[in-house]
Amino acid sequence: MSNAKTLFAQIVPKFTERTEDVAVEALGYILSQSDAARRALKKTLREGGTTVGSIAKVRTQATGGKRERPDLVGLDDERAERVLIEAKFWAERTKNQPNEYLRRLPKDRPAALLFVAPAARLEALWPELCRKADEQFTVIGATTPGDLRSATISGGERRLMLTSWAALLDLMESESKSAGDVVAERDIQQLRGLTDRAEPAPYLRLHPEEMGQEFARRMEGLRRLVDDATMCGRNAGFLKRERVATGGAGGYGRTIRIGSVKAWFGIEVFAWADFHSTPLWLRLDGDDSGQLKGTELNERMFCPGPGWSHRVPIELPTGVEYDEILSLVVRRLRNIALQLDPDSIEDGDNDPDIRRLRGRTDRMDAYAFLPWRPEELEREFAQQVEGLHRIIVTTKPVYRKRANVRLLLD
Repeated sequence: MSNAKTLFAQIVPKFTERTEDVAVEALGYILSQSDAARRALKKTLREGGTTVGSIAKVRTQATGGKRERPDLVGLDDERAERVLIEAKFWAERTKNQPNEYLRRLPKDRPAALLFVAPAARLEALWPELCRKADEQFTVIGATTPGDLRSATISGGERRLMLTSWAALLDLMESESKSAGDVVAERDIQQLRGLTDRAEPAPYLRLHPEEMGQEFARRMEGLRRLVDDATMCGRNAGFLKRERVATGGAGGYGRTIRIGSVKAWFGIEVFAWADFHSTPLWLRLDGDDSGQLKGTELNERMFCPGPGWSHRVPIELPTGVEYDEILSLVVRRLRNIALQLDPDSIEDGDNDPDIRRLRGRTDRMDAYAFLPWRPEELEREFAQQVEGLHRIIVTTKPVYRKRANVRLLLD
């Protein structure tokens, strides 16, 4: 099941950047309210090699004696702590993780420290957890394959485990469905939508060959294409350029008027990664997007959520020369302008002449346009670029939104 378009998944990111905290609270609520959900947790722990008995209660954010504060604490019938849960999306470990948490677990009975993370993070996070634990404990029999990884910690019956959000929530949903717990089942589906939205890695590993000059030239070529297409549309009369080029929200582009509608045209990496395999997007002002209803474009629009601007993908042609790419992009923009405002197109102006583009040259330099191959337009490539944004964000904390791709292009 994948429900990245659930109400929960759409609303939460709009009102807070602390989606990980919201997911933790939701998981804690479901586990505290549903016997079936707790049985699923117990099954996960048993599969990981430990039998903790019944989990009678789940608490959130219970601070320990050394200021360690796991996200969730599972208590048995005797109110003894038997499982500590640390649920993550892409936040880094704190200095107390995992060792202070392991020390907090009882030594005289089976107990577990369970980390929950996106599936794409397991491969890198598990060795890191084991290495850190091995600095102060002895880690025995660490397993690596699959969506549940487990190791024994010396000095008692403690286990260190790691599983994915998808694996845990799938089991919780299955148990809830079997038990007829409809409320829990629906709550889990809402939480799964939020975790699915967070699942794509904000940083996919780049191979050395992907970081060569060709990568930079392709990104720079996109910027040139945006500028040239905007200029050509202006010369053809169906587009007006409002301001200088701008960057933001993971992109580079131009604020324009297309037909009679205020819009933004350019590179939008997050829409490329999330919605459709093209880096070029036309973002329509929220008040004007209604003009597209009833047109063929209405079915091609994407909207991230309530209050967001609608986006129309502009396909990037592959396997052809730059002049043909530019002509096709300009024709696409012209067709949109025609649907938005037929009066903005002069009669007989069916094929904008790119030769009228002022200042354009056939450059043979480091910034000459490199045609894109179809596989390079896949969404995974965009997710890699988003990963570079994340690095910039973490090194420049003042920027809380996606880093500006213009930092890559300038």
